[in-house]
Amino acid sequence: MGLDDVVLPLPTQQDIAMEHDSPIPEQLDEDQPASEEQYDMVKQLKTNPITHEQLVPEVRGIYRGLVMVEEKCIALDKQQSESKEDLSPVQWQALISIHSTLLHEHHDFFLSSQHPVAKAELTELAEKYSMPARMWRYGIHSLLELLRHKLPRSLEYMLHFIYTAYSMVTLLLENIPYFRETWIECLGDLARYRMAIEETDMRDREVWATVSRYWYNQDADLSHDIGRVQHHLAVLARPDALAQLFYYTKALLCRRPFLNASDSITLLFSSFREQQRQDSMPVALIATHAVLFHKMTDQQFTTLANHYLSLLRRDISLLDAQGQGGAFVMSSNIAAMFQYGEPDNALALEFPLRKPQATARETYELALQWTSPAPQDINSSESTPDPKEVTSKISAPTFNGSALVFHSLSVFLDHLGDPNVYAGIHTGLSFVWSLAIHQLAMERLEPMIPWLKIIRCLNRLAHFPTDFKKIEGDSHPRFSIENEKIKANNNIRREQGRRERERLAGKSGEKPDEELDPEIPDHLPEDFLIRGQIWSESYYPDDFFEGAPLEHDRPFVKPRLLELVRRHRCLWLGVRLSTVCNIILYPHSYWKRM
Repeated sequence: MGLDDVVLPLPTQQDIAMEHDSPIPEQLDEDQPASEEQYDMVKQLKTNPITHEQLVPEVRGIYRGLVMVEEKCIALDKQQSESKEDLSPVQWQALISIHSTLLHEHHDFFLSSQHPVAKAELTELAEKYSMPARMWRYGIHSLLELLRHKLPRSLEYMLHFIYTAYSMVTLLLENIPYFRETWIECLGDLARYRMAIEETDMRDREVWATVSRYWYNQDADLSHDIGRVQHHLAVLARPDALAQLFYYTKALLCRRPFLNASDSITLLFSSFREQQRQDSMPVALIATHAVLFHKMTDQQFTTLANHYLSLLRRDISLLDAQGQGGAFVMSSNIAAMFQYGEPDNALALEFPLRKPQATARETYELALQWTSPAPQDINSSESTPDPKEVTSKISAPTFNGSALVFHSLSVFLDHLGDPNVYAGIHTGLSFVWSLAIHQLAMERLEPMIPWLKIIRCLNRLAHFPTDFKKIEGDSHPRFSIENEKIKANNNIRREQGRRERERLAGKSGEKPDEELDPEIPDHLPEDFLIRGQIWSESYYPDDFFEGAPLEHDRPFVKPRLLELVRRHRCLWLGVRLSTVCNIILYPHSYWKRM
């Protein structure tokens, strides 16, 4: 029986009256016998909540069907990848249909196994059997690769499947938040596939690149120590060569590195390795890193490094004040010191995995155990070690990388009057602090650090308006008290603006936001860039990024406020260094009299 054969009863006059809460008319149709039956309003149907015991066979049945569809998809994908014949439209539709069915089976499995009443034996199944990875590998990625290799004939079908998969993963992101990081990365990958196949409309291509970057940045905020996400961002950074260099090197230097980034960075270096002269600082820097990465001769490194440093001095004012340029340069150079994440690098071994329960205070106290009191005379011979000592303590590649790092830091310190250099100085000093709390690493590299320039820089920064309580505290300088005052002042100004508008125009509203005082940020742009690397773990407390805005929610911060925070952060690092290093002295009473 079809839908057309179903006869629905028409509502009676009494039904209509009940619906509108009106009395039933006394006059009835003559052909309709009077009924003594009393009509009551129908209550909401009762539903029995599902139990864990009922979920178990349900999940078992869904998984059985899922495995059958999964095996069929694997067989079909393998068959079509080995075949050189083109598929007909009907075959393409059937192939996409069965993969869509697999996605729906996964969706049902996740909903049932992650049900609120499900116990651990069910909720742990998805992770135990790697269901998110299997969904991506067999349900999405294998078909996308098959469609990609059949382009351009498969373009229409590939677009259709990308949109289908994107919708399904978005639904999973909303309903199954336990695997949030996986879903976000999948959405970034799907958007990147959509970007890659767009060759006609460059505006659409840029839109999908932005979408992909949005998801990957969210993933990087949640999983900042995973190198694979940084590799994704490096691919999307084209044509910005400096950003590509930064993300590729970070992918290799994360606590959980992505080793395939070595192949990608090799392709980047191949474009610049043979060129001896470069016209821009980023290109010269990449050429210098190519020599270090491929372990070429010291003479080649010296020539290219000197050229890069001369261009850095010339173009340093072109670095953006928000902090990306300076952080990109310093972080990439630091990666060269660690030989781009080579597992047998001696310097990397001095940065063991920090215990999860270790706090910043415990790390600091550990550093104090091996340091000696600072000398009373800064010109003491103990504070000026012989630079030749370092060559016998580290390998040649690490020595060249160290030279690149600290010569770059010297250039930043020489241009202190330029606000664009503060991000590079802050990144460099945070690395020096990370060395200071790792005894063997500091002993190897201490003679190469430009201590005199660092001291001069700190002295100049201290002459600016400074809250000495903040730079002498145990934790990173925060501006919560100042921001509370700013919020209170802004609320007063909003209320005054509303009253003024009501008086003049008879309308309510607020004054434009640009007339309000901006809040002082606790987190700097470079904080989000350098975190997650093996050397920066000890710089940030475990709770430092709690409550920090995600990448797409971070407002633009005025350069003068960034400069204020960076000055305090650099001075705070200087005070900390003075407590563990013999070379830096911090006379508390002198600065408090200033």
